[in-house]
Amino acid sequence: MTRPGSAVLAAALLVVVVVLGVAAVLRDPLELPVVAHLGAASVRIAAVQGAAAVLVPPLLVAVAAGLHATGRLDRSAAVWASGAAAPIVLFLVARLNGVLDAMALVLVYASSAGGVLLRSLHRPDGRPAALRWWSVLGVVPWGVVAFTQIGAGLAGTGPGPAVRVLTLVVLAASIAEFVLAYRRRDRPGVATSDLVAAAAPGVLLAALVVALVR
Repeated sequence: MTRPGSAVLAAALLVVVVVLGVAAVLRDPLELPVVAHLGAASVRIAAVQGAAAVLVPPLLVAVAAGLHATGRLDRSAAVWASGAAAPIVLFLVARLNGVLDAMALVLVYASSAGGVLLRSLHRPDGRPAALRWWSVLGVVPWGVVAFTQIGAGLAGTGPGPAVRVLTLVVLAASIAEFVLAYRRRDRPGVATSDLVAAAAPGVLLAALVVALVR
């Protein structure tokens, strides 16, 4: 069974990735270092190329949408899409907001991935407990981002307006994805709109980073 809507979405996301990829190449590099605090010492262990990394979430959702279009991932396409993209989106949002510490970033990634894992445990016509626990665990990475913003603001080293805007936009898109998933929790299959909701946070993050963040 083919699904034209998912095929169109996959193609559209690939176009978005290509266009933003070209724009990312033409702009100045955005290097996001990651630091490990070892006692009194701080060691730089990696550097994420932000303009390239933000293209990964929409690309992963495009793959999930393409598989859904061919009849695969019938009931789990949205979970696979969100599970692949959301942790990366939250990792990048946290890093853009000044979360440098590797352990904190691992916590952000793991809590986001764990929330989506709980979502996968929900079954149609079942109790929504798994989805509620997903929402509880999903608050953790946003809490890390919020407290980092507050602390940096008090120290006078907070993120710029562009990062604040993209954080609020991605947060709104993530909330919308959860609300849609919760309202459709008893639907047996996956609609294209579910995949659109899963793609939205990553697409918005990528577009805003490439366009605004320097």
